[in-house]
Amino acid sequence: MALIEAVLTYRAHGIASEHAVPIGATDDRKVLRALRDRLIADAENEAQTWRTIDPGVFALKAAEAERLGRVLAFLLPDEELRPELRLVKPGETEVDG
Repeated sequence: MALIEAVLTYRAHGIASEHAVPIGATDDRKVLRALRDRLIADAENEAQTWRTIDPGVFALKAAEAERLGRVLAFLLPDEELRPELRLVKPGETEVDG
């Protein structure tokens, strides 16, 4: 399984070098899901900005937001948030299953 992590970087402006300097990284699922949700919300908001300005750009941005949502849902599923359901046959206890 692939490792997904978020990396916080610092990019100095006005200095000769504009390379990103890594400050820290995390693979905490809660942080990654919060970041995922924010990225999707920002992409959807950007699409909405274009709705009345240019329908063609709106359609492109909306499609990009939808694609981003599908990709991130695949990489960071909400598995832990789903209830764990099991079929228990009559006469069977939870310990037997």
